[in-house]
Amino acid sequence: MTSQETRATWSSREHTQPMQSTGSMYTRHHSTLSTPRHTGTQPRNSYMPTRSTPHQTSTHYPRKRTEAKRYVIEDFRQAFERKGMDLDTTRKLGRGKYSKVYKAVDKNNNRLVAVKAIDVLELTSDVKNKFLPREISCWRKLKNQFLVGLHAQYEAQNMIFLTMEYGSQGDLLRYVQDKGGIQERKAGLFMSQLMRGLQYMHSKQIAHRDIKLENIILFDNCVKLSDFGFVRQVEQNTMSLTFCGSKSYSAPELLRGIGYNPFLSDVWSLGVVGFVMVTNRMPFDEKKPNNVIVELQRTRQYVIPQTVHLTVSCISSFEAMMTFDAKERPSSNECLALPWIIPHIEMVDRRSG
Repeated sequence: MTSQETRATWSSREHTQPMQSTGSMYTRHHSTLSTPRHTGTQPRNSYMPTRSTPHQTSTHYPRKRTEAKRYVIEDFRQAFERKGMDLDTTRKLGRGKYSKVYKAVDKNNNRLVAVKAIDVLELTSDVKNKFLPREISCWRKLKNQFLVGLHAQYEAQNMIFLTMEYGSQGDLLRYVQDKGGIQERKAGLFMSQLMRGLQYMHSKQIAHRDIKLENIILFDNCVKLSDFGFVRQVEQNTMSLTFCGSKSYSAPELLRGIGYNPFLSDVWSLGVVGFVMVTNRMPFDEKKPNNVIVELQRTRQYVIPQTVHLTVSCISSFEAMMTFDAKERPSSNECLALPWIIPHIEMVDRRSG
């Protein structure tokens, strides 16, 4: 691809109109934290049917069908340079099923940014027409100290690029894998920051629906929620029927396949995050059938290692967030008063103010 081709098609977009469709998906998460995250790619399937042999008497030959040209992020290096950004493609900061994240230097603002590169040709119709437009639309509305901020959106050829805040410390899953369980007081501060970010999202009537350690980014002096691929803006009492997110962090109502309040399911997922931070283990094994996990959730059959000593305030707080009956589960706003969280709120509010 020539630089002229890139220049002609590079554009920034401010608004994307979502189309309605239905979908159901789960992303997987290893229940053993010491296991490295999956970095492989799924095999690609051919969507082109095998052509039948042309009729013997025909003098016309079928036109050969060609697939859309595939581009990689290196093809857009010059386009980024014209935007004043020096793109580093030597290693990925992270990757998802349809995207890869790289680091770049934004010379216009003298700051490091993360660039999420999305190959549109790889997207399913649900992701392309519903989840991605919804992600961008909602993300633009979210301006909070404890949510990773979206800087800009660019499009070129078959690629969409989202530039965002860069967290130099990586994600929380890798942090726990490398360092083990987090000391209760520090974990409580992290939980307070995340709860403030989540409470802000919910005040905007936006649910996250994919809270997990991989989607929490560490900055120099705080943690922030990231990856808004499954966000949805809903009225407070509207039930959601899209069963998305990671099974290990899913509330029982999702595993049961019934309509759920996405705000309260977010609270459950953040409770699981709190449990993992201090114990260095998942409370429930995602390899088990859904009905088995639900029963374990109902009876609170998770194990806190004997070597981990937690206060009643800590245990009672994540247990409140993981209340089986969603109607009895506290809202994100009510969680700010939990005994593990409230001691840190004044510090969190002072920083965010």
